[in-house]
Amino acid sequence: MYWKIDCERLTEMPECEREGQFVVHRHETSDGELVDLRLEYEGALEGWRIEGDSLACGGLATEKERHSIKWLEDDGGAFRLDSGRYGWERHDGDGGELILFSAHPARATRVRVSRAADLPLPAARAIVDALGARGIEAEQAAGLMVDGVMARQRATERLCGLGRELDADAFDDAVWRKTLSTLTLDEIHGQLRSFELRFDMKYPPLPVSRPDRATASSRSDDALAIVRS
Repeated sequence: MYWKIDCERLTEMPECEREGQFVVHRHETSDGELVDLRLEYEGALEGWRIEGDSLACGGLATEKERHSIKWLEDDGGAFRLDSGRYGWERHDGDGGELILFSAHPARATRVRVSRAADLPLPAARAIVDALGARGIEAEQAAGLMVDGVMARQRATERLCGLGRELDADAFDDAVWRKTLSTLTLDEIHGQLRSFELRFDMKYPPLPVSRPDRATASSRSDDALAIVRS
């Protein structure tokens, strides 16, 4: 399960019961920098591991397993970004809002924690299967998805542009966009090729090259000169 973390630095100390201690650690890993927000709860530490180098707004996070309370004092190989006491303003199964009361310097930060949209298991399995069938690493999945979406958008825009030029008001842009949204990229390109063929028939392209009249004439003169001689 993924969570979204948003933070807001407060200008005034809010009224909020302080329930326990917290600590924020930054780690250097092979995958980059990660931040742990650890909260003291019932004799242990719970919290989230967050992508990035700080409690940045919009960061994605995963829940951490319960850890020893010793990490309130022991930083190990991590860098301590912040510590102090915390309290929940609102807390439920979908997240909530908590206040971090930092000790040094004295300040307050509101942290909003909310569930990120989960990828349905069948969709996740289909993605993994598609990557495996093509020998593609999982780390490339996000970039390939973005490329695919952009390719679909460009093909759709080109087809609709040709359709409006060819059929004017008879071309129903909304209907075509809805239809194309249900097709694969190959199927969209098939439809696009039919529109491009119609466009070329209506507006035949000029030849790529034309005979060089001067050159052709010169060669004819040379041939005649040879015959006469």
